[in-house]
Amino acid sequence: MSGWNPPPAPGGPPPGGYGYGAPGPIPYAPPPPRRSSGTGLIIGLLAGGFVLLVFIVLVVVVVIGANASHTISTPSTAGGMSRDYATESRISAQLASQRSIIRRATNYRISNVKSAVYESGSDKYLFVGGTGDFDPDDLTSMFRRAVDQETGSNVSTSVIPLANAGGDGEAVCATVRNRQTSLSTYSTAICAWATGSSFGTLMPVPDSSSLTTSRSYLFSTVADVMRRMRDDVES
Repeated sequence: MSGWNPPPAPGGPPPGGYGYGAPGPIPYAPPPPRRSSGTGLIIGLLAGGFVLLVFIVLVVVVVIGANASHTISTPSTAGGMSRDYATESRISAQLASQRSIIRRATNYRISNVKSAVYESGSDKYLFVGGTGDFDPDDLTSMFRRAVDQETGSNVSTSVIPLANAGGDGEAVCATVRNRQTSLSTYSTAICAWATGSSFGTLMPVPDSSSLTTSRSYLFSTVADVMRRMRDDVES
């Protein structure tokens, strides 16, 4: 029949095609994901790298400090005291004894041994020190053995480790007590420090040429003098 078109098949396009008719709802499309900035990551990496760098520097400084190589000298003044050349020339026996102690205490590994007497008023101290390759952890046991071997049977000794060495390394003092008569005794002390590369001893100069002295000294007094002297005789 003229002018008549058959109805569209079920499911087919609407009359007039898809280009005609009321528009349907537009499907929702989510926005593209936001690109995260890499600034935070970069800052985090930089901060972590800085902390690691600081840690490495600290470790290097500690290792270098622990393995620092020291030298020993005998300047004209040390610890606020002046060098006493006259006394040095008359105490050969004590000097030999103290050199023997320091050689035994280092298992004969000490070299470049130097000695000097320093005085302040009536106080006089003999310093003996040198350099080498040492283990400061062995100081207490080795020093105790060395002092015991050097002193006689009428002398009693005891070794006291020091918490403050006056610098790096370890330090000890040995008290030395000698009975003059059955009713009186006197005591003195010899103190020492050791690092990985230096070793030093200090002892009051006796009134005579023997190891001990008739004037008593506390080990704490000798230890204080040793700490003051270290900056001047060790570098």
